[in-house]
Amino acid sequence: MSDTILPLSSSSSDVSLTPQHTPSGEPVTIEYKGEEYKGISSDTDVTIPGTSITGINLPVISVEKQSPDLVGINPEFDGVFGFAYSSLSKHHPPITVLDSLYKDGVIPNNEIGLQLCPSDILHESFINIGNTDITAKCGTDGTSLIWVESPTTDRHTVNIKNILIDDEPVELPERFQQVVENGRTLYSYIHTCFIHMRFPEAVVSTLVNAILDSGAITVKNNMLERRHKLTPEDIDNIFWKLHLMIRSNFRIDWDKLPSLTIVMYSETPVTDDNRNSVVAIKLGPKDYIQIIDSKHVMFSVEVGPSDNAILGTSFMNRLGLTFDRAHTRIGFGPGCGCETATDGYPTISNADQVLWPLPQLPEQPSTSSSDGTSTLGILSQLGSALCGSRRPKFNYEKAGD
Repeated sequence: MSDTILPLSSSSSDVSLTPQHTPSGEPVTIEYKGEEYKGISSDTDVTIPGTSITGINLPVISVEKQSPDLVGINPEFDGVFGFAYSSLSKHHPPITVLDSLYKDGVIPNNEIGLQLCPSDILHESFINIGNTDITAKCGTDGTSLIWVESPTTDRHTVNIKNILIDDEPVELPERFQQVVENGRTLYSYIHTCFIHMRFPEAVVSTLVNAILDSGAITVKNNMLERRHKLTPEDIDNIFWKLHLMIRSNFRIDWDKLPSLTIVMYSETPVTDDNRNSVVAIKLGPKDYIQIIDSKHVMFSVEVGPSDNAILGTSFMNRLGLTFDRAHTRIGFGPGCGCETATDGYPTISNADQVLWPLPQLPEQPSTSSSDGTSTLGILSQLGSALCGSRRPKFNYEKAGD
């Protein structure tokens, strides 16, 4: 999503019928999480808690607050912060909040620094609007270690070269990243409003089979004090229906589980000279099996169309990302929990070497957040400002009951 969405105060379900409650502006229709909503494109004063953005006139889309679930708006948090490119903007004329802040000199860089953390260290999450006040982190200077150029200027797209399970490439569908719609190739993209990673069926099946072959997940039988393999029903519930797993009902040997690697071209367009210029992000099992809380975990990979892949928040939970909109690129570095990184933490590589983890990490305190009134906004203050303040809705049918 490109636009910043704010609620209207009216209780009517049709904003076009309540001009007395709407700002002056152009009527628009937006799509959010599969639903369409009517709204008004306008400029209004916006404050983002925890940042220096206070009462600044910015381009927004105002929509009717029909229910607590509408575009993530609830009584505690007040909006959705979009930072995709202006080509997707519904504002009249097309412009985003970040474009406006940068053009007016409010932020020095047309960039977003982002760290979205797992539930056990959610308080370390942040969004850095303008990507300022960068501090050293986990043996690095805090800036991105390596960059991927986005092939399009709509979503934050990436051009995936290979997907590997335990370092073995999966054969991707012929149509993968080859489909063209409205003049644009459907490349894969990073999605901050989506918890899962979504891949073509061949990738998910290969990963699930590798997990099962590893024997790393077994069912506890407390009465007989022994374990047995997952049943067909367990497999269906855990890996295909994405039910929550009750941790006390299963034993997970994390060290036995396979790795999942996303290899992306770092330059665009891809030519004979640069096709070996790549960025590889190798994920561990605690990235694709998310620890939801003290009692539950969930497989966070699902089957999508064969056209492309969607890399949701489970892809980035232990990475630090920089979205450089001025240069149409995405940067990667160590993220949440890197101070205590162990085997299975994501590795970041180019074609020649591993860039992170470093051979030895100096001991240092966490520098995941800052205080003061910089443009660094803490997500605990913003809510999930990127994509709406609702927590993800998990499938609470549980595996292992």
